Amino acid sequence: MGAPVSTAIPGQIAQRGLITINRASTYAIMTDSNLPPDPRLKQQAHYSRQEVVSALTDFYEFLATLPHIDPSAIDHAPPGGWPEITRESLAKRDIHKPDEVSELLRRLPYIRGEVGERFNWMAPECFACDWRLVNRPDLRPAAPWLHHNSRARWEWPEWVVQLAAGRDREQWVLLLDTSDGTVTRYYASYYVYKPTYPVGDPRSWRDQCCDETLPIREFLDKWRRKYVDMEWLGIPNEKLSAIRTGWIPYDEEYDEGDDSDDEDDDSQPEGQWAEDTTDLVRIYKEHGWPHDFKRDECRRALLEWKRAQPDYVKNIDYD
Repeated sequence: MGAPVSTAIPGQIAQRGLITINRASTYAIMTDSNLPPDPRLKQQAHYSRQEVVSALTDFYEFLATLPHIDPSAIDHAPPGGWPEITRESLAKRDIHKPDEVSELLRRLPYIRGEVGERFNWMAPECFACDWRLVNRPDLRPAAPWLHHNSRARWEWPEWVVQLAAGRDREQWVLLLDTSDGTVTRYYASYYVYKPTYPVGDPRSWRDQCCDETLPIREFLDKWRRKYVDMEWLGIPNEKLSAIRTGWIPYDEEYDEGDDSDDEDDDSQPEGQWAEDTTDLVRIYKEHGWPHDFKRDECRRALLEWKRAQPDYVKNIDYD
């Protein structure tokens, strides 16, 4: 393995205590697979553009079976890639990516909706980034995540791609590492992991994130499971977050003082229903969730429920 680069040059990572690395040299090291096994992964992961596109496509199409994402809002890249996304259009926003990353952005599927105050929600307080907006200079106030991807603001290596952004102060940010095809979630409020990478390791930027690192398909499958288990419940036409927390699994925060045997890691975690989602759970179940789901009928029932709420405000609805 080549020696890690630590000489200070322009364009290096310098925020949040991240290590100083030569990005171009490190990307070559990463893609050459000369690094030791990743301590966060059970087995070695590999980057594939086709796999990233396929995993996102499958997840977006799953979202389209839910009441809050319109199937017609999912756009797939034309044969030559999205013409709006070029090295030139990225550079105009001071966004500079390796060639493979730029080409990946041209090939990804996107969900329309991130215009004004309407968002394409994929998780609580989290919406999918539409990189086609890079060619819409009029949207800068409404797409601050693009501004944060500029070289002056970007806190991560240039081979890392932002797939999702958040609207709340915690910032649900999904970061795809194109060196190995893994995804790590950044959450502004806290860190979960102690440092897992040695000083100088180009993967050590992940130590500033708060969630586990997983291959992209495995990560998105865990999010899919949260919908299936009704931990997350989608609501149509919401200006604010369209994902409500339904089932809340117990974890260490709720289990303090619990002396019960917890050696069986494969058991279904216990939990409780969030009090404010009882009606939503009922509506989903009445419409066959998850095995015989009648999406359109459920969507209409959810809209009727929403309009009957005391805090309903008509001008935030999007019919």
